[in-house]
Amino acid sequence: MIIKKISILKNFQCTGAACPSNCCRGWKIPIDDDAYKRYITEKGFFGFLLRCFLVKKEELTSFRCSKHQYRCPFWGLDHLCTLQKNHGTNYMPRVCAEFPRQLSNFGTFCEETLYLACHEAARLFVEQARAGIPFTFTETAGEAGYGENTTNDDLDFLGYLLNSRSELITMLADGCGLNTSLLVYAKDAQEKCLAYYTHAYGAVNTGINLGSEQYPLPSPLDYSAADGKPFTADASTMYTLFFRGFYHPSLKHSSPVLYKLCQKYIREFYTLAKTNPAEADKKQSALLELTYKYVPDFDALMTSYYIYFLQKNFLDIFEDYCFSKHMLCGMAQAQMLGLFIALYCKDRRGKKKDPLSTDELALIIAVYERRAPQIEDALKEIIVSFP
Repeated sequence: MIIKKISILKNFQCTGAACPSNCCRGWKIPIDDDAYKRYITEKGFFGFLLRCFLVKKEELTSFRCSKHQYRCPFWGLDHLCTLQKNHGTNYMPRVCAEFPRQLSNFGTFCEETLYLACHEAARLFVEQARAGIPFTFTETAGEAGYGENTTNDDLDFLGYLLNSRSELITMLADGCGLNTSLLVYAKDAQEKCLAYYTHAYGAVNTGINLGSEQYPLPSPLDYSAADGKPFTADASTMYTLFFRGFYHPSLKHSSPVLYKLCQKYIREFYTLAKTNPAEADKKQSALLELTYKYVPDFDALMTSYYIYFLQKNFLDIFEDYCFSKHMLCGMAQAQMLGLFIALYCKDRRGKKKDPLSTDELALIIAVYERRAPQIEDALKEIIVSFP
């Protein structure tokens, strides 16, 4: 089997207790079935302790964390995992052993990337983006240590997605930027998929696969940036994404750094976005303009962020066929990340005049990425506003 690893993975090494945004705090720790069986059969006082900290709610089994901080009970005073220290990595829940690695097995090949919610992964991302090094995969032959996690067996469609992802990344690297023409492509590709399944091709077993030569799908290269415009989410849209998906008051305890950034956003836009949207748009534009003083390569960084998003998430379309959702989600996430960086820069103004360091950007990205997936729920309310 071919194992494809994203370029920043080769240099990744957990920083352990030195991590400024430790993954043992800030979210619930889900327990997989294998770990659960180990924990409920563990003998002695340690087994009793494990079972005391297990809680099952609906279909989710997790450790009973502190009420507000979502701090894992096995996170030691030395900021290291006591389960790993005393019993080894294999004794940890699978999500803990794998994080920040995202492991995707498509049956014929695997892809391994890193979640940027990890500070060290975010730091490596910023370093590589600022150096202008492409985010590519290296391929090796081997056996996956994890199971297949797709239910789709349409290899023609998978091949189409791989080729389309490469074309999209080429366009972005060549200066296309976050452009609405990419969303037009996504809409057309999605409608072609829908037509396939509502047409006789989907109703009758004809042997013609989606994305094959007999039923081709559009190429991103057919969509010129000149036919679109730079993607911009206005202040009202950002308000919806923030309050209908991203923000939660519990961030005050679970992620203090992110909570402070959220409070800055609320002070700037909570009232203004509702009462005077036009003025809020001007303020948002001015805020983003300020960012270039502290992050001169801001546009290139946001493009790199979207490229990395596509490398990590574009193949999710293989499961749900939702081109528009995934491509818009990446752009919306990039837009909101840019706004948080801008808010950080404004707060920094008057204190420091030098550009933001790699570590500063990495911290913003890491804490932001923990909540960024929540934007997806709010997208349902705004997706009709875009192509």
